[in-house]
Amino acid sequence: MRHLKFEEWEPLYDEIVSDFGYSKEEDRKSAEVLLESRGSDGLSPLRELKNRTIEVGGPYYSKSDIDITVAAGASVKQIVDLGVIPDLMVTDLDGDNDLQLDLNLEGVPAVIHAHGDNIKKIKNWAERFEGHVVSTCQCHPPDDNIYNFGGFTDGDRACFIADHFGADTIVLNGWDFGVPFDGKNPEKLKKLRWAKRLIKVLETPIEHI
Repeated sequence: MRHLKFEEWEPLYDEIVSDFGYSKEEDRKSAEVLLESRGSDGLSPLRELKNRTIEVGGPYYSKSDIDITVAAGASVKQIVDLGVIPDLMVTDLDGDNDLQLDLNLEGVPAVIHAHGDNIKKIKNWAERFEGHVVSTCQCHPPDDNIYNFGGFTDGDRACFIADHFGADTIVLNGWDFGVPFDGKNPEKLKKLRWAKRLIKVLETPIEHI
């Protein structure tokens, strides 16, 4: 199990901010808004990942018999449409939020992420999650009720969470680092390249299906 310290994550974060032209100030503001809106309910659902095989679903997800399914971002809908209820959702609220609210209310924990571009969505949606929530950010956490486990996109952040909490193996189910689900969007392609790079720093073995 690897507990990533912010000092280890910070050089990568600095590079991401520089590469995309993001604002650290807006990232921190977003984290503070998420804290005010929702905060965290404890880490117990994430501790369940220890010593387990964890699949992280992508947009081309297909059914499997893997222990624990983590739905990352927009893949929540693809996974549910196949009749699979995920064990955990990792989201920056850029997906089917009504579906995520329903799943959360029915017992699926949600890891909600704050970054500078989703402040409005946090204000509109975060406080409406009535089930278990863990709040995360990509900047230095401004409070001990919001966490930074590393990672950038929903998908690679889910992998960082699994790695942090001691997963035995991480299986990427339905990922394609060269083809964004919503077409060849240059920014999405750049994010996929970053996701591919970031996953390589993890200590947990990674498999693909």
